[in-house]
Amino acid sequence: MSKKTYWKDIWKSIGSSKGRFLSIMLLMMLGAFAFVGLKVTTPDMQRSATAYLDQQKTMDLTVIGSIGLGDADQKELSAIKNSQVDFGQMADVTIKDSGDAIRIFSEPNQISQVKLVKGKLPKTRKEIALVSTLQDDYKLGDSFSISQTDEGILKEESFTVTAFVNSPEILSTTNLGTSTAGDGNLVAYAVTVADAFDSDVPTLARIRYNDLQGLSSFDADYKDALRDKQDQLDKLLEDNPKERLAEIKADPQDEIDSNQAKLDEGRQELSDNQKQLDEAKKTLSDQTDSLSQLPQEQAQMAQAQIKEAQADLEKKQDDLDKAKAELEQQAKDLAEAQADLDSLSEPSYSSYTRETLPGGNGYEVYDSGSESVAQIGNLFPVVLYLVAALVTFTTMTRFVDEERNNSAILKALGYSNRDVIRKFVIYGLIASFTGTILGILAGHYLLPPVIADIMTKDTTLPKTQYDFFWSYSVIALLLALVAAVLPAYLIARRELSEKAAQLLLPKPPVKGSKILLERFRLLWDKMSFTQKVTARNIFRYKQRMLMTIFGVAGSVALLFAGLGIQSSLSQVVDNQFGRLTPYDMMVVEDKDASKDEQESLAKTLQGSAISDQQTISFANLSAVVPNESQHQAVSVLVSDRSDFGDFIHLYETSTGDKVSIPKNGVLLSQKLASFYQVDKGDKISLEDADGKAFKTRVAGVIEMNAGHYVIMSQQVYQKDFKNLEVSPAHLVNLKSSSSQKVKDQARELLTLPAVAAIAQNSSLVDTVNSVVASLSGAMTILTIVAILLAIVILYNLTNINVAERIRELSTIKVLGFYNKEVTMYIYRETIILSIIGILVGLGSGVFLHKIIMGMIGGNDILFGTQVDWLVYAAPVTVVVVILVVLGWLVNHILKTVDMLEALKSVD
Repeated sequence: MSKKTYWKDIWKSIGSSKGRFLSIMLLMMLGAFAFVGLKVTTPDMQRSATAYLDQQKTMDLTVIGSIGLGDADQKELSAIKNSQVDFGQMADVTIKDSGDAIRIFSEPNQISQVKLVKGKLPKTRKEIALVSTLQDDYKLGDSFSISQTDEGILKEESFTVTAFVNSPEILSTTNLGTSTAGDGNLVAYAVTVADAFDSDVPTLARIRYNDLQGLSSFDADYKDALRDKQDQLDKLLEDNPKERLAEIKADPQDEIDSNQAKLDEGRQELSDNQKQLDEAKKTLSDQTDSLSQLPQEQAQMAQAQIKEAQADLEKKQDDLDKAKAELEQQAKDLAEAQADLDSLSEPSYSSYTRETLPGGNGYEVYDSGSESVAQIGNLFPVVLYLVAALVTFTTMTRFVDEERNNSAILKALGYSNRDVIRKFVIYGLIASFTGTILGILAGHYLLPPVIADIMTKDTTLPKTQYDFFWSYSVIALLLALVAAVLPAYLIARRELSEKAAQLLLPKPPVKGSKILLERFRLLWDKMSFTQKVTARNIFRYKQRMLMTIFGVAGSVALLFAGLGIQSSLSQVVDNQFGRLTPYDMMVVEDKDASKDEQESLAKTLQGSAISDQQTISFANLSAVVPNESQHQAVSVLVSDRSDFGDFIHLYETSTGDKVSIPKNGVLLSQKLASFYQVDKGDKISLEDADGKAFKTRVAGVIEMNAGHYVIMSQQVYQKDFKNLEVSPAHLVNLKSSSSQKVKDQARELLTLPAVAAIAQNSSLVDTVNSVVASLSGAMTILTIVAILLAIVILYNLTNINVAERIRELSTIKVLGFYNKEVTMYIYRETIILSIIGILVGLGSGVFLHKIIMGMIGGNDILFGTQVDWLVYAAPVTVVVVILVVLGWLVNHILKTVDMLEALKSVD
């Protein structure tokens, strides 16, 4: 037989087994699609974002001074080696009439350059560029008006819109972070010229390090290096608050001292004048006493002169008294000015990364979302590939068995074993590589755009660029070789160890043997004939039994994991903000507020709109967490009560029981406890960014899905955390918790001088929802892939089962079995094995789901593992529907098969 005939035989083998060929191709395509798609999505997204950030020369760190950056601060920051520094202004104001908070920046020079979307950047202080999301509300040339407090630093309150821009520092279009204006939530930002700000000192400093350029802000190398630089920067700024306070006090103190000196001079002058006046009064009194010695006419004349002198002295005394009163008022004013100056607290200097910068929520969502996809890609495709490979192995085994006679003929015609083996290898190679290549292409250019579009939908990032990754493609091709080509080679080599004459004979049927069930005679004797046959056949074909169980179990596990992830994600918001922290807002007081300002706040908190409030102590601790490249924001809550009432509910993770605030030790939120690898009863040392360490005992680990929390009693605070500066805060619930009512109340509270900040759950809800939406979109696709996998696997295994036992089925049909009985004779085994596979799959799915949920989420987001009952029901329903459809198909096939021809096939 010529090579032409040889290849013709190969193509004939492919053409005569289209179903098998397609099933192998589809299995490999689904595996490659999921593996490549999930592995390349994250680098695609992060590369595209990095390119945009580098193009805009985005800052690495930003320093914000609470009362600006003085000359000494600017000189010190400008001297940082191997870096570029830009100084700028920032002010939070409200949009006139709407009352929404907007942050206005001075236009950056070299660092964090805004992306011009439309128009021309502002040239004068009466021009402004708005964020591009406001294009529906404003047009170029429109007037844009703001409102600011009396302490506002903007020179103008009405601007002309000249452009629409995007800032690389604020990526999100829906959750821009908190604000000190409006209702506490930032809704937009804008850019104008530096001259528009009436301030002698900049508010912030942007720093860009030369040795970090070219690194992705999402890479561990960048984050680790940045953490070191942030620690160095924080250390550099340690003494700045004291020096800045001295700098701020210098001129006012000089003025007070100068005025005090003038006051002292005035007092001395008044004292001298008073002495002269007193002497004049005494002289006049002596003259009055001597009038009696003068003649009457002279006495009368002298008396008139004395009266005039007395009137003049009284006028001088009045003037002197008024001058004294004025000096006393000046002294009082100076004393108050001195007291105010002495009461000034040291300003704060805060360093921020791209993620922690006010408005940097978009970075956090984008980073955690893309990393979560990468984590899913490390596990989900592995399980999928394993299941696909097992089924492919069974399929190729059946193919080699079916080609037994043809292999014998080829050997008899003089073809070597290598030639015969090559036929099966080529078959597996074509089938698997065709599917894998299709999966690779779909994984590169279909799955990433779907996931990336979902994740970037609410950001100002440009469209993601999609690269081709040879590394993942080669891995997928190697997996295809292992799954389809290697089994073909091994099985064919084993079969060809026999002589051609033996290969021409049909393969002897699998030898029957007594099964374990037969030993239970009481049960075995009560079983019908068909039930006994089914039981024996299940264990007779052990490979097919295991493949069916593993195939169904794998499909169910993947379906459960995919649907379970979506279910768990959807429950996070309700669990966190409905069950654990259902308060409407937390109002943080200015610790330097006067008594009158505090009383005004207290009165407002007793207003008709507020149903209940509880006073606590609050601090935002920037914690240095082991093995984490960025400092973590930790909310420290201190209470003198045993619980937080209806504002915060505390549940221990290990038992699910509700717990009280301990008198000894602290309660840690679950994610924070996992970072420190501590549990109840362990000792912990919490270190902040300034190097202060707080040592305490963990009294319990509590449920929290969003944010890091350390909760303690007042006694524990005084004992272990007294060096941590806390502020009075109020947990507030409103009578109406509608979004508008919460916003209105927040606006009212933020106008009070005693209010430093307001934290609403709505901003956290937006952050969590953004992460949830991005991951849910990815899991929807993977769930569809899992369903397709289940269809292909069950169809493939059922088809193999029918093909292997067609003579057996023909025999029982000839013996008089009805069509339905013939179908159930074989399909009953599939149903039983599928039921076992479903049970194994549900158990495996719970395990797989739990592992994946522990892998995904952000630094401060922990997804739970609770799922709806539908997650259990859906995979079972999918498998049942597939089995019903396949059952109908099998019944149809068996009705149309020529049973006599099938029986002759052995001859």
